[in-house]
Amino acid sequence: MKIYDSHAHTVNSHDGGQTMQELCLAAMEKGLCGIAVTDHADMWFYESDNTYARIKNCIEQVHEMQKLYKNQIELLLGVEMGEYLYSPQHGETIMELAEYDIILGSVHSVFYEDWTDSYSRLSFDKETTQMKKIIGFMHEYFTQMTNMTEHTDIDTVSHLTCPLRYINGKYKRGLDISQFNKEITHILSVMIERNLALEINTSGINSELGDFMPEYNIVKKYYDMGGRLITIGSDAHISKNIGNGWAEAIQMLKAAGFSCYHYYKKRIPFEVSLKDK
Repeated sequence: MKIYDSHAHTVNSHDGGQTMQELCLAAMEKGLCGIAVTDHADMWFYESDNTYARIKNCIEQVHEMQKLYKNQIELLLGVEMGEYLYSPQHGETIMELAEYDIILGSVHSVFYEDWTDSYSRLSFDKETTQMKKIIGFMHEYFTQMTNMTEHTDIDTVSHLTCPLRYINGKYKRGLDISQFNKEITHILSVMIERNLALEINTSGINSELGDFMPEYNIVKKYYDMGGRLITIGSDAHISKNIGNGWAEAIQMLKAAGFSCYHYYKKRIPFEVSLKDK
């Protein structure tokens, strides 16, 4: 079965730990057919992270590696747009830098009450944080995800339930995601209406969360509502994580009813059959 990883990072992301060449070599060693480089463009940190220069470097390096490995792997150019609506003018600047193959839409930062940083850096510890605050935070998160899904020019919605990696994974708070069914269902309906893909993010499988983002029940709901566009992304920031969780993701998709997943090239989805060949 062909493996296309549609979400990976390099040192051109603020938290990336692999060079472009290391990413390519690791992907080839693991037998991937293609991989999309989707370095971070988080609008809230546009200036402090020197985002413009980072993405420009990414684009130049992808073009170099495409020439170097053109007969060995399909290297695709993407970008992960975070908090696009916080600064649409900067978002447009990044969008105009290149003809991307895939544009991921993400929300990494939700500013709620006194929380003013990316949720990966927040403490959801039970000794300091009441569950009521976490629930309010998640409602705000899904509000931002809804606005992004409704109003931005993206191809796929990435790691829909990403805060759970920290809330339920790192901090073991046991938040029941089903209480947000109304918001999640609306987001899925907008995605289907706008022909946006749902990303199966596998990075949680080998983390303390121990699950996909989003989980099976949400993936199944998307299928039952008529959604068929699916991408799979390892969200790898270091080489050893490229392509992780693929067998488990394929098994989950089959269980939910899917017969294929997709990768994007020139922002057009291409099917990959889930049938073994």
